[in-house]
Amino acid sequence: MAGFLPEVPAHLRQFVVEQDYGQYTDTDQAVWRFVLERLSSTLNERAHPAYKHGLGATGIRIDRIPSIAEMNDKLGRFGWGAVAVDGFIPPRAFQEFQAAGILPIAAEIRTREHLEYTPAPDIIHEAAGHAPILPEETFAAYLRRIGEVGAEAFTLPEDAAVYAAIYELSEVKERVDATPEAVRRAERALADAIAKSVQVSEAARLSRLYWWTAEYGLFGTPERYTLYGAGLLSSLGESRSCHAAEVEKLPLDEGCVEVDYDITRPQPQLFVTPDFETLHAVLDRVAAGLAVRRGGAYALRTALASRELATLRFSSGAFAIGVLERVHGPFEEPWALELSGGVGFGFDGQLLAGHGPDAQAGAVVVVGRLADGASPDTAAAKRFEPGRTSIELASGARVEGRLLRRQALPDGRTACLELEAAHIALPRSAPIERPHLTLLCAGDFVTARAGAADRAYHGETSFSGLRVPRARPPVPSIPAGELALPSGPASAR
Repeated sequence: MAGFLPEVPAHLRQFVVEQDYGQYTDTDQAVWRFVLERLSSTLNERAHPAYKHGLGATGIRIDRIPSIAEMNDKLGRFGWGAVAVDGFIPPRAFQEFQAAGILPIAAEIRTREHLEYTPAPDIIHEAAGHAPILPEETFAAYLRRIGEVGAEAFTLPEDAAVYAAIYELSEVKERVDATPEAVRRAERALADAIAKSVQVSEAARLSRLYWWTAEYGLFGTPERYTLYGAGLLSSLGESRSCHAAEVEKLPLDEGCVEVDYDITRPQPQLFVTPDFETLHAVLDRVAAGLAVRRGGAYALRTALASRELATLRFSSGAFAIGVLERVHGPFEEPWALELSGGVGFGFDGQLLAGHGPDAQAGAVVVVGRLADGASPDTAAAKRFEPGRTSIELASGARVEGRLLRRQALPDGRTACLELEAAHIALPRSAPIERPHLTLLCAGDFVTARAGAADRAYHGETSFSGLRVPRARPPVPSIPAGELALPSGPASAR
């Protein structure tokens, strides 16, 4: 495994599993053949022109479940790769995989009881749905970009509850032994979680854009279109039912992020892009509204409300990674920021040596220029000589303590100061006392994004070693010709 796709970012290796191809049963292979044969017939004239060529070009055959290792080799010709994962992975990890040009593929396959519909990720959806359009350069670039933008978008605490409820409902619906009451209970839990989520987060809006494009997108005009979304390309049900007159076809624009979706039901409307360049234009307009782009007080409020790991950037080039717990002073011109969790400090895009998340549990960042207007990183080094010191800021804040060490950047600027017995006096606020304080030479607050800007913050992880699919109880083999379609409409995931 260590030699398998070494370009996987070190902190994402924990999600990569090994496809245990020998665990696929004859019935699994029959399910694959059955679905792919019917999809290829249905999609022959209805899919985007890139689809037909893309199947073979990305290592997908109708007669057998694909090898993800072979798919990785094929996708390498188009600047992409593929890894096997175990079902759902955290949304942030999924986005980072795509931003890195790696398609995460769930190695499990749906059961014969769920031919038309499975809410859980499976290899039919991930491989036969997503991969065939990747050779189309403009679309592939869009997938990378929406992964990059999505990785910077903030969630809200309620998002985690919704995600957990979706995961549970998907797992329950895929289990052949699930009772009707278990399904109803999971559906009620999801409905309750959604009802409590009264505010739509940045991340939720990006997920909607992804859903209405990469998952359920149409190409062309509302009157004449082809299918390119993976959910449509991998669903026996919706690859047909999406053409019904009652399914509204709307021109794609940024308004789609205001339209929620339900993964357990057919989609009542779909969005049509006239070309793949439009996907980029819509993404640009959506991204312009994110906290990281707007900056200032808006970014600070968004980071505080999210309660998730964030990267805060400052005018000196400094950044701090942690969970924003408290803002001292007005959001427009804060005096100090308190962060919790493992806090990392960095400068000019890279973590400072010795300042990763294990270096300090919680931190205070004193914000703003010095009282004389100088940026703290460029102030004369002689002002920061060891010994008792007092640092005055333009906001009226003052930091006092015994200066132990000044950490300099290669260009001579000051990155941070190490103080003991530190006393932080803030205007109209109780002072903050710290036995030890790393004073980041931050300057003015600029903006914030979700997650860690430097991947090194997370440290390295090892490939999981898990083998998927898991062994299942033996069942009688079913020849492909004996598989019968269940009746009724269905969705892809």
